[in-house]
Amino acid sequence: MADIQEQLGKLEDWTQEGETISKKFKFDRYLDGINFVEKVGVYAESVQHHPGIKIDHTTVTVSWTTFSKKDLTEKDIAGAKASDNLYRLF
Repeated sequence: MADIQEQLGKLEDWTQEGETISKKFKFDRYLDGINFVEKVGVYAESVQHHPGIKIDHTTVTVSWTTFSKKDLTEKDIAGAKASDNLYRLF
């Protein structure tokens, strides 16, 4: 877990609550947020690891956790990094 905590510390603006990491992504337009969610969904399907997603007008909150482990894993860190990389496309 120490390695996960170290990696989490390198992620920008991600917060941890228990065994979940989350980040709010802001968009200028509602449909940009929807397009971002679609891209995160395609990524999630490709790796078979799915985040929680909340859409609130122009703010999208993405939350990663590994329910089967009841803890954070490398998959969650990878999902956070992928989310950040996809956000840079907007």
